[in-house]
Amino acid sequence: MIELLTSREVRMIKWFASLFIIIFSLTSTTLSAQSPNHHNLIYLYGATSNTYKKQLEQTNGQVGTLIPNYFNLTKDGQLVVNVDTDFVAYAKKKGYRITPFISNHWDQQVGIQAMANRVKLADDLAAAVLKNDLDGINIDIENLTYAERDLQTEFLKRLTDKLKPHGKTVSIAVAPARFDTTKGWVGSYDFEAIGKIVDVVFIMGYDQSYPNGPEGPVAGLPWVEESVKYFIKKMPKEKIVLGVPFYGRYWTETNRGHGIHYPVAMNLMNKNNATMEYDAVNSTMKSKFTDQASGKKYEIWFDNADTILERIKLVEKYQLKGWGAWHLGQEDTRIWTALQPGNQPFRDIASHWAKKDILAMKDRELLRGYSDDTFRPGQQITREEVATLLTQALRFDIKKDGGFKDVSASRWSFPYVSTISVYGMMKGYPDQTFRPAHPITRAEFAAALARSFAVTPKNGTESSFSDIHQHWAREDIVKLQQAGILSGYQDGSFRPDQTVSRAETAAMLHRILQ
Repeated sequence: MIELLTSREVRMIKWFASLFIIIFSLTSTTLSAQSPNHHNLIYLYGATSNTYKKQLEQTNGQVGTLIPNYFNLTKDGQLVVNVDTDFVAYAKKKGYRITPFISNHWDQQVGIQAMANRVKLADDLAAAVLKNDLDGINIDIENLTYAERDLQTEFLKRLTDKLKPHGKTVSIAVAPARFDTTKGWVGSYDFEAIGKIVDVVFIMGYDQSYPNGPEGPVAGLPWVEESVKYFIKKMPKEKIVLGVPFYGRYWTETNRGHGIHYPVAMNLMNKNNATMEYDAVNSTMKSKFTDQASGKKYEIWFDNADTILERIKLVEKYQLKGWGAWHLGQEDTRIWTALQPGNQPFRDIASHWAKKDILAMKDRELLRGYSDDTFRPGQQITREEVATLLTQALRFDIKKDGGFKDVSASRWSFPYVSTISVYGMMKGYPDQTFRPAHPITRAEFAAALARSFAVTPKNGTESSFSDIHQHWAREDIVKLQQAGILSGYQDGSFRPDQTVSRAETAAMLHRILQ
């Protein structure tokens, strides 16, 4: 049985769709300087800033967040800052996000001292991020032990609490665990606690084979997938970034499992007319040959563009936040072309979970991309941006009445924040702040939409969402759910305090108009 919509319902749907055309058209203009893909994290290491720039020129705009090594540690765990401010300015001008990493470079004693100094280290790191106007920080302190497990969690909590109010992100690179353990460096992570604290968890999905170990893949696909399955049970999958290796490893009689860059491996194989073969079990490449110049027998395991893509597909399969790599300059550069489907209008949604929704909405000319051929599916929208978009979309007369102590008359969004609050479509916080730079949450967005449109529940007032019963925005969320505008997650939750992405909006509109 087909139930026809009333003329009022048709008008509401058309008006809702028109609103989002305006919103994302405006967003394409106001946010054009932001990163092409927030969920792509690429480490920069071992080269100069000029070299990084040249390497980035080969990536065809596929890199979103840069992670250079600007923070290190002394032997007693004190922070060493070495920020290249010129490169930071370059990155921002080019539209990259930049979240440098701090590392102990596998020195266990340095890492232990850092955790003993965790309070001061967290405070110093937060100060450095703010001083240098960075987008956030990546923590890469490895080779700790179970004894530092809780200390590391405390460190991450303090650092996140310091940076989150400023809209800065905290990410952490973690060992590719596949099961619970208190042994080794894997035992140093309280994954469930970490998943509740930081913004991004970067799984270092590599080093299945390692220096001085037996020959084998750097990151066999079954091994990587097993790790992904473990992590999605420990934390929200929307926080997980899968790290892939851009490097390979080689074995000779004297060098056992040393790292090798893809171009170097190719050059060595070409000089020796060596053949390479695809290892179907591990979905990776390998080659065995004798070097004609030295007489050494080589065995090389590595990934090319095709096998890297096989790992990146796990992002779509398990609906992860995105992917990343260690490190730029080692890779088969064909990966940057491979990530650009020739028949797709947006070059950053090839493996995205909402690809069908995005393309459907694009075909209906309801959602638009950016001038650099990206859609930016994971891009967050801040409270002040939503205030601006709703004010302009609803064509409100500007009201400059102020009222929020953190939105001064000189702030660019002041007229829009004032207007939207006067009309009652968005509200501030009990402490008289609006928190304009904070990403808007799903609950806040639902409330703003419910206030903006005359939405009436069709099927009562009960909700199937398991996590909104005591939430302040419950009534608004229920209204939009019953109207078929909002949906939740597979576990029955709505996650009201999670931020809103463009991809989620595409999925929402697709459901409305199907």
